[in-house]
Amino acid sequence: MKSAIADAKNAEIPSATAKGAVTNFAERWNDYSRAALMVMSCEAVGGDPAAVLPAAKALVLAGGAFDLHDDIVDGSFTRTEKCIPTTLGKYGQHVTMLAGDALLIEGLSQLYRLAERMPMAKAGEIVKTIKNGLYELGSAEVDELELVRNVKVTPEMYLRIVRMKAADVESYTRIGAMAGGGTQDEIEALGKFGRMLGMIVILRDDIEDTFNDKQELLSRITKESLPLPLIYSLSDPECVQKIISIQAANTNNPVELDALLEIIENNGCFERTKANIQELLHQSKQALRHLKDPSKLLLLFNE
Repeated sequence: MKSAIADAKNAEIPSATAKGAVTNFAERWNDYSRAALMVMSCEAVGGDPAAVLPAAKALVLAGGAFDLHDDIVDGSFTRTEKCIPTTLGKYGQHVTMLAGDALLIEGLSQLYRLAERMPMAKAGEIVKTIKNGLYELGSAEVDELELVRNVKVTPEMYLRIVRMKAADVESYTRIGAMAGGGTQDEIEALGKFGRMLGMIVILRDDIEDTFNDKQELLSRITKESLPLPLIYSLSDPECVQKIISIQAANTNNPVELDALLEIIENNGCFERTKANIQELLHQSKQALRHLKDPSKLLLLFNE
């Protein structure tokens, strides 16, 4: 992760403004999960973590690019209730888009180093896995646009998008297994584990956005797709009307949000979302039974 951040900050970008945007993002970026998952997956099949470093760096930087582009799509100018400016909020849409492009270019340029650590055929398979994962993630982002401000979304529609959005996490775990010399069964097991884990993370964020962060809840209602607890609540006409009212106002009204939360707190939407997560947890742990040493990955589920 530190190496990826250093590469982003030291990239030879002629524009001082674009360079400043990339540096600003890199200095505030604390996402260690991508690289850690790849290393742990490599170790789980008995591999040397050094083999996965070029792919880890590529996907860490590409993930940062997708985060910047997502902020543009979602109109995320600030973070948290403290309204801390994002890169988008500080530099605007055009510079943020180009900063994301720069991170993507810097990341994917690392992939040639895979051939220094493994046979060309395996390196090619890893690049193909990265490509497929990013295509599926990008497709999910496109399809999710149909859910923005949509009060006719079904849980099935949303969970299909969630599954697609978890493609990048599957790429991390699958590539870790491939670089570590895992068997085909181990690679498939870790791929399934990554997909389930990615979905768990998204649905836990949905719970957090719904019940613990009013700024994010307002953003999800007015500018993004609704979180799963609210989608489960759409069968309640009173809830639908309240959501439509908040969307029409399009401003932060604590009274309206409190009224919405009061409606959904006891309608079972939390329990139904949690049940989805519990089933995904079960499937994740089942997949890990096929590995040589799943101990570190199992620690991810410790409460």
